[in-house]
Amino acid sequence: MTGCNGNDCPLNNSVRLICGFYSGDSTVTIGDTLTIAVRDSVILNRSVATSTISLPMSYTGEADTLVFLYTPDGSEVSITDTLIISKTNEPHIVSLECGTSVFHVISAVTHSRRTPDDTFHYAIDSVVVNHNAVNFDAQENLKIYYRLYQ
Repeated sequence: MTGCNGNDCPLNNSVRLICGFYSGDSTVTIGDTLTIAVRDSVILNRSVATSTISLPMSYTGEADTLVFLYTPDGSEVSITDTLIISKTNEPHIVSLECGTSVFHVISAVTHSRRTPDDTFHYAIDSVVVNHNAVNFDAQENLKIYYRLYQ
């Protein structure tokens, strides 16, 4: 006798923006404490020694504005870089049992411009869209290139 329902919900059902940090051809590890905020919410809190991040995206709206706050070790002062990700949102129905998700397609990325210095060693130089579909695939979506203080 069978009475079960076959539930084929994906095990990895989290839609997250994945970003890698680079300088030239090499991966960069941000040694400062990194916090990322969206509007009035912190979505990454006090990460240290970070070379990859995985972030949620908004379900509505045509753009997400991410504020990167860098705080050097032993300092109470922070400096920010801003990343604006323009996107479309696509509702995705998995099944009645699994519910829905919202996938995103990145159309453009802009960022603030500043120069690194002896206190704040990192500044975003450029951003490359590596994989514009943000979905269940867990592929690196953005390559964030940094200028480093020399």
